[in-house]
Amino acid sequence: MLAGIAGLVVAALSAWLVWYVLVLQKVASSSLPWGPKWLAVAVSGAIFRFGKWYLRYSDNLAEHAAAGYWKDGQQYVMAWHPHGAFAIAALCFTSHYWADDFPTGRRGAQFVCVASLLLRVPFLADYLLLCHARSQDRKTFNNLLQAGATVAVQPGGLHEQVETDDTKERLFFPANLGFIRLAIQHGVPLLPVYSFGENQLFRTAEWVRRINRFFYKNFRIGNLIMFGHGGIPTSPLLPNPLMMPVPGRRLHIQFGKPVDVGPKEENPSEERVLEVFKRYSAALQEIFKECAPKYLPKEVVEHGLEIHLRSKS
Repeated sequence: MLAGIAGLVVAALSAWLVWYVLVLQKVASSSLPWGPKWLAVAVSGAIFRFGKWYLRYSDNLAEHAAAGYWKDGQQYVMAWHPHGAFAIAALCFTSHYWADDFPTGRRGAQFVCVASLLLRVPFLADYLLLCHARSQDRKTFNNLLQAGATVAVQPGGLHEQVETDDTKERLFFPANLGFIRLAIQHGVPLLPVYSFGENQLFRTAEWVRRINRFFYKNFRIGNLIMFGHGGIPTSPLLPNPLMMPVPGRRLHIQFGKPVDVGPKEENPSEERVLEVFKRYSAALQEIFKECAPKYLPKEVVEHGLEIHLRSKS
C-alpha cells in the first residue's frame, strides 16, 4: 500500500513538473492576468474567510480607496512590511484583494512580485500566480510597471524573514534599494503598507534565528525551523497543523499615504535614491506612531520601529 501511495505522489509531482515547465514558468514573467478570475476569487476567498475566523484581522483598504488614493487608475510601487515568519498578511489576505482586482476594479492592474523560489513550489505556485504574483526579477518588475500596473513587493525578503522577532519591529532594506530606483525610473509614487501583528503570529527564539541565519547565509533560503503550537519546533519542509499561527492573534494591515518620488529619471543618483528612502522611512515611522499602540503589545510599541539599510557586500 505504501508503495502504491509513493507511486501516486511521484506521478503527481512529475505531472506538475511538466505543467510547470510548459505553463507556469512562462506565466511567472508575464504582464497579463492568468487563469479564470472566478477560481482565483473562490480559492483566495476561502483562505481569506478562514483567516478572518482564525485570527483577529482587520485592514483599512476600503477606507483608503474611499479617500481617493486609487482613483483614475493611480499606479503605485507598493511595499509592505514586515515580512514576518511566513508573510501571512500577503498570503491569506491581500492575495484575495488582488485576485478580486480590488481596489482598482481593473483586471491586470494589480500584481505582486515574489521570490522566484515560491513560484517553483507545487500548488503554492499555482495559487500565487492565480492571485497575480509574478517573479521578483528586475525585468519582470519593470515590464509590469511599463504596462501601467501597481506592483507590490516585500523589500526585506529572506533576510528580514530569518530575523523575525516577536518582541520587536525591525525592517531591513537591501543596499541597492531597487524598488525605489524602479519607482523613480517610472515616476510612480511609493505606497507604504504595514502589517501590524505579522511578527507576533508565531513565537520566536534566538536559537531558532541562529539556525535560520546559517541556512540563509550558506544556501540563500528562508525559515526552515520555527516554533509551532505548544512551543514545539517544526519545519515547513514537513507541512503539519503545528505550523499554524497562534490562534486569535491580532493582525491589521494599514495602507499609508503615498510618497511622491518626483519626476521620472532613467539613472537616478545615489543621493536622490537615498533622499526618497529617507522620506519613505519617515512615512513608515508615521504609520507606526499612529497605529502601533492600537495593534501591538505595549512592550513592542515601547521598543519602537527599527529601520536598517543593509550594507553592500
